[in-house]
Amino acid sequence: MKSLFKIGVAFGISLASWATVTPAHAQQVNLNINTPSWGPAAPTGSQYYYIPEVGGYYDLRDQNYIVERQGKWQHLRTISGYSPSSFHPVVIDYRGTQPWVQITRHRELYPVSLPPGQVKRLENGKGLPPGQAKKLYGGGHGPGNGKGHGKH
Repeated sequence: MKSLFKIGVAFGISLASWATVTPAHAQQVNLNINTPSWGPAAPTGSQYYYIPEVGGYYDLRDQNYIVERQGKWQHLRTISGYSPSSFHPVVIDYRGTQPWVQITRHRELYPVSLPPGQVKRLENGKGLPPGQAKKLYGGGHGPGNGKGHGKH
């Protein structure tokens, strides 16, 4: 009986040491629990999304939009005429009460007309895929939509 007890204790100790996770082995994932269902996961401490489609922000903590209306930044619970499911929000690294102080930078980094997935390409320094620059910024020949003057 003593040997069975010793085997049980040895097994328990080995199981406990196997299950112990040291800080070097642990991966810590901190996500902001206030992220809306339509937005990407945000690291803990993130406060805002920039939403290119509205040229404004979403406050994760207060759960409202911040948009410019008639020259003033306003906090709104909803934005009429928009569906959050069509948004392509970007987590921005700003903490404070006036994220719009960086609006020019955010508009340059995250243009409204970028297709989904292209924001990541730009952030990673890969540039736009072939043909996208013409679609976004013009550059075609002739008037109108850049497709030329018709048949030749």
